[in-house]
Amino acid sequence: MASQRHMQIINPVNKESGSFTLFSLLPPELRIEIWQLSLHRSRLINLELSPHRRSQYYSSCTTQNEREKIFSIKNYSITANGSQLLSKLLQVSNEARQAALQFYRIHLPCRFELDKKEGFGMLPFNPEYDILQVKIAARGYNFVEFLHDLRVHDPQGVGLLNLALDHDGVSNLMIIKLSNLDPAPRASFTDTMANLREFYFLCLENAGRIYLGPRGGIHTVTGFEIHRSRPIISTIPTFDRLKQDPRDDMTRDLSRVFVGTFDPRLMVWHWEYLLKKWQIHHLDRSPEYRFLVASGWGNGRMAEKMKKISDRDSAAEWLQDEDQVWGRGQQRHAAGILRRGGKVPVESPEELEHVPRPAIGFWLFPIEAIGPLPGPESLIDPEHFGFGWEPKRVVDMREHWPELCLTSMP
Repeated sequence: MASQRHMQIINPVNKESGSFTLFSLLPPELRIEIWQLSLHRSRLINLELSPHRRSQYYSSCTTQNEREKIFSIKNYSITANGSQLLSKLLQVSNEARQAALQFYRIHLPCRFELDKKEGFGMLPFNPEYDILQVKIAARGYNFVEFLHDLRVHDPQGVGLLNLALDHDGVSNLMIIKLSNLDPAPRASFTDTMANLREFYFLCLENAGRIYLGPRGGIHTVTGFEIHRSRPIISTIPTFDRLKQDPRDDMTRDLSRVFVGTFDPRLMVWHWEYLLKKWQIHHLDRSPEYRFLVASGWGNGRMAEKMKKISDRDSAAEWLQDEDQVWGRGQQRHAAGILRRGGKVPVESPEELEHVPRPAIGFWLFPIEAIGPLPGPESLIDPEHFGFGWEPKRVVDMREHWPELCLTSMP
C-alpha cells in the first residue's frame, strides 16, 4: 500500500518541552529571561490598513508604554488576519504575561479577523523579530501615519524594521509626496525607510499549485502540472527559516516557477523609483531584499480553505481537497494532456512516492532570481525607458535554490 508521501507535510511537530517543577525556585530575573528567550521566533504578521474605520472601540482603545505615550489611532484602522497571533505566555501567569508584554514592546490596537470571525484587542509586536505584511489602501498616506505611530509609541524609538509588500502595496505608495507631510510624520517615514533591515516582495499567487498551462496563461511542458514543492501559506505567523530548502526532486518545479499575473520586476523597479523619489539613503547598509513565493490566500473555494490552515489537521484537509481537484482535472483534460505528449495519470503511484513532500510556509529567493531589471537610467525618466515587462511569467530559478521558511505547526 502506498504511503501517500505526497500528502505528508514536511513541517516538524512542535513538541512541548515538558514540565520543570523547580522553575519557580529560580531567581526572578532568570525566569523572566527564560520566558523572553522562548519568544525569540520570527513571525510574518498580516495587517490591513483601512481609512476612516472608526468605532467606539477604536476611539477608546489605547495602550501606554514606558515612555508614557498613548497609542490611539485616528485616521485609519488596523485589521490583523491570522491565527495564533497572541503568545500563550499572555495567559500562563502574571510574570510570564509581563515578560511577553515587555518583549513585544509595541501594542497595536487591532481588529482581529479569521474565517469570518472577528474581535478586538491588542496585538503585541516586536520590531526586531516580527515582519509586517501590510496591505495598504489606495490612500497611501495611512501607511505614513502608521509608521509614525509605530515609531512614536516604541519605547526604544525604533518602529518598523522588517516589511513585506505585494504589488498593489508598492503601487499604492506612489501617491506619497513628502512635501505634503507634516515634519514629524515625514521624519518618522524617511527614518524608517532608511533603517529597514529586511524587505520582502510578495508573490502569494492564488492559483494554487495546479497549473493548467494555456488555459490559465501559465505555460508548462504538457499543459497540465502540479508543482508539489511550492510552499503553501497558512494563517499561522510563526516560522523557522532554513538556509536552503532540503527537499530533493525540486529541479523541475524550480525550472518553471510561476511568479505572478504581473511582472514582479515592475514591483522591484517601483520600489527603487520610490526610494529615489523620496531621496532615501541607507546609511550603514541596504535592507536584505528577498522575493517571497508561496501559494496564497486569494479567492475561490480552495483559497477560502487555505485561509483556514491553522494546524496540521486543517493542512491535511486542504491537501486532500487539492488531491481530489487534481484527480478530477486529469480526467477532464486527458485528451489535451495526451495531445501535448503527456500521460494520464500524470504521476504514477510509484512516482508519487518520490515527489517532494508538501511544505506549509514560503520560499525566499534573492532578487536576482526574477531576472534582469532596467538600469539606473530608467529611474530618471519613468515614462520612457523602453523595458519590456512580461506578465504571467514562468522563471527558471534553478541557479537560486531558495531558503525555506516552515510554519510552526501544532
